Amino acid sequence: MNPTKAQVDEATTQCVNALTQNAQFWGCFFEDDAGRAEDKRAGPSCLDRQAALAKQCLKRCADYASDTTHLVCAGSYPNTVWRVSFGDISRDAGSARVDLCGPRLRASVSSLLRFNALSDSRTSSGYP
Repeated sequence: MNPTKAQVDEATTQCVNALTQNAQFWGCFFEDDAGRAEDKRAGPSCLDRQAALAKQCLKRCADYASDTTHLVCAGSYPNTVWRVSFGDISRDAGSARVDLCGPRLRASVSSLLRFNALSDSRTSSGYP
């Protein structure tokens, strides 16, 4: 059986949504100092940052969706199929290190302006 493009697209969307939800839970609920620093550097909230990182996994999700929507793979060994597509960054099906799917997020203009304003205030108040 060959899946339709709509079936593969829907499975890809489900994959990205699962990654987003898991990344937001684990990455924000248990956010550490490094994560908070990244939020300040990149600009968006933790939830937005994790969603943006998960979207960078689109290619891997498309590969996973293609494999799982074919009759041979459908319903059998989802963790095995998941690890084929997400091997180096994989956890259990639906979870992965989304921060490793693509490049580091670029800083937003508003976060750069806040950083520059903070730096200027420290310099003018006697900080080196």
